[in-house]
Amino acid sequence: MARKVAPVDVRLAAAVTGGEINVAAFCREHGISRDTFYRWRNRYRDEGLAGLEPRSSMPRTSPARTSTEIEDSVVALRKELDEAGLDAGAGTIQWHLGRRGVRAVPSVATIWRILVRRGFVTPEPRKRPTSSWRRFEAAAPNELWQTDATKWVIAIGQVEILTFLDDHSRLITASRAVMTATTENTWETFGVAVATWGLPSGQLSDNGLNFSGRLRGFEVAFEINLRAAGVRPITSRPFHPQTCGKIERFHLTLKKWLRKQPLARALDELQTQLDQFIAIYNFERPHRGIGRRTPIERWSATPKATNPGIALPAAQRTPTVVVGADGVAVVKPWKIHLGVDHAGKTAHVMIDDTHAAVFIDGRLARHLELDHTRLYQPSGLKRGGPRRLP
Repeated sequence: MARKVAPVDVRLAAAVTGGEINVAAFCREHGISRDTFYRWRNRYRDEGLAGLEPRSSMPRTSPARTSTEIEDSVVALRKELDEAGLDAGAGTIQWHLGRRGVRAVPSVATIWRILVRRGFVTPEPRKRPTSSWRRFEAAAPNELWQTDATKWVIAIGQVEILTFLDDHSRLITASRAVMTATTENTWETFGVAVATWGLPSGQLSDNGLNFSGRLRGFEVAFEINLRAAGVRPITSRPFHPQTCGKIERFHLTLKKWLRKQPLARALDELQTQLDQFIAIYNFERPHRGIGRRTPIERWSATPKATNPGIALPAAQRTPTVVVGADGVAVVKPWKIHLGVDHAGKTAHVMIDDTHAAVFIDGRLARHLELDHTRLYQPSGLKRGGPRRLP
């Protein structure tokens, strides 16, 4: 709570009144202490009117205050990151100070106060609280990738940047500059990513025609090739970019960095810039969404999801069902046995006239050729289990 400062006229009245004044009554009326009353009198006697001016109560020394050297390091790093087109928030600055061996790294709150005091923080309008968003994240690397294309301008005109990102680690598996994103160069870029980082189990995208023709009643080559490789194609709900929010956010970060670079004169120059930034992003830049770790650190910390590489059906239907207590998923007219280990779990089914593929928690739980002579599709495993000893 801020301390109440008495007006100068009250101070002057206390300083110049004669001895006949009732000091206790005067102090009660104006809400001051007797010590304050006599302090004003003494200051007026020694310094005149200047002695009645309000004075700071800040101590002459503050041993716990951050040193000027540390403050200067914070400001210098802020300028360095900002000029490079990289994130320069308090948390990022703290991370870099620690990596550079600075002794007594200040807290994020202290760095924030330094930035405010030095005039580096611009007030922003209140935003929707992050706690209001429904978030999802793949449990392991290569369980799900996200992809998107974004427009960028170089010397020859507008081009596009096509990027693939691992949902769990935020690692960029591929980023390619193209004149226009087509289903053919989208598949080629996916292949480059797979050659380096392995095959994902699922691939999430928006409904751009280079990614999917589902809303238009057909499949594009990218979807067909994904299914042939055993990768489940997933598209976001129309007009809901939050579903692909991780790749959308990456492109904002990428463009912030690109604006600090010289204007690329051709696609190959833009590709060189992309390669340079991807190296920074994957290996050097702390990511707030994964606990201030680099994407490669998180990628390396968890075993990778394994894609068995079994071709998936064309998915005339993609129902979502809950596995029953008996371990059976009912996808009318079929009853597909999955096992009681999956009881109560949500299953996503890709099914056509001849085949079905069942995914649970983003992983292929069962792939089968439908037996049209029966509605119940058994697992094919022997019933029972090892005989128990008496």
